[in-house]
Amino acid sequence: MNRTCRLILTICLPFLLCSTALAEHAGPYIGAFVGGNALMDAKNTDKLGQFSFSFKPNMAGSAVFGWEFAPGNPVGQGRIELEYTRRSNQLDTVKFVEGRFTGDGDVKADSLLINFFGVYPDKKKWAPYFGVGFGVARIDASNLLVTGQPLATGSDTVMAYQLGVGVDYSLMKYLTLDLGYRFFATVRPQFVESNGQKFKMDYMNHTVIFGLRAGF
Repeated sequence: MNRTCRLILTICLPFLLCSTALAEHAGPYIGAFVGGNALMDAKNTDKLGQFSFSFKPNMAGSAVFGWEFAPGNPVGQGRIELEYTRRSNQLDTVKFVEGRFTGDGDVKADSLLINFFGVYPDKKKWAPYFGVGFGVARIDASNLLVTGQPLATGSDTVMAYQLGVGVDYSLMKYLTLDLGYRFFATVRPQFVESNGQKFKMDYMNHTVIFGLRAGF
């Protein structure tokens, strides 16, 4: 996790610090987003070995509160924000050494991240952006089933991070349309199997978002 964070910062800081400042609005803003998320197949590890989960895609929702930097500031054109997001995915199948079986139950993720975005406006209303986020997530895997029988339960709070790209479209000075993509991942959360044995699960997610930001 530490090596991953250092690599992300090394790649992204030049983008965040060197972008030019052309945005009209500067100051606080709020935003709301909806979209779809796809939780990647998760490899799980316990004392007996590995097994995996597959999930169905589902909706996601976010709320943000942030600050857009004033044009000409030393940091560069961009914004910093606090983001809360809820993601939920239904367990589809469970794969053991013996074969693949039908699963059920939901894995939910509630995350709170601080995001840093570099923005690259042109002379028109479009402005692509790129950024990173760091924070925590509470992953809940209560009442997971396999072939209708109890499989696992529990929740865990872990470190989380994301990469984000997208494009802003200025509807007016204080209102911006935002279309973006987020790759969201966490340190492996730990849950408890029905037999009392603990296991760790991968959590990596692709999310496409669509929403509005309003400055004030």
